Amino acid sequence: MEQIMTTFHPYHLTQTDVADDADRAFLSQQIKQFNNVHSPHHLHVRTHPPRPLDLLLRNDAGEIVAGLAANTYWSWLDIEDLWVHEALRGQGFGQQLLALAEAEAQMRNCRYAMLTTFSFQARAFYEKWGYTVVGALADYPPGETYYWLRKVLVNPDRNREPSG
Repeated sequence: MEQIMTTFHPYHLTQTDVADDADRAFLSQQIKQFNNVHSPHHLHVRTHPPRPLDLLLRNDAGEIVAGLAANTYWSWLDIEDLWVHEALRGQGFGQQLLALAEAEAQMRNCRYAMLTTFSFQARAFYEKWGYTVVGALADYPPGETYYWLRKVLVNPDRNREPSG
């Protein structure tokens, strides 16, 4: 339901609890236009979209039992998801997926990798393989922490052994 909050003549501020896709798309487009003017990197990615990098491990039935979904752009590997079936965890599949993605990212001239994780997920796993926390948002969700991690990609052979 939309209601007028106040009037700043000749403008009217409204509040709604129902998202309007067109209004949100307009706001997003305005930010993109601003970014295009002020950042050559943003302008470039509009015409050269991020390149997907997906690695999927399937069983004999064709079911996905582990996988990594990422994109490469701006000399970065942006890891969105890394998942390993519970029955396969602790057997090195996650590390292998990570190492393969990092090696491919380097072939694509990426210098860095980034990802996010929650405190109840895999922070220690990523730190074991050379990722460092560069940001944390405490109490998101309540009682947990949301982390941003990054890694400098130097040499694919160096990245195959845990750091520590």
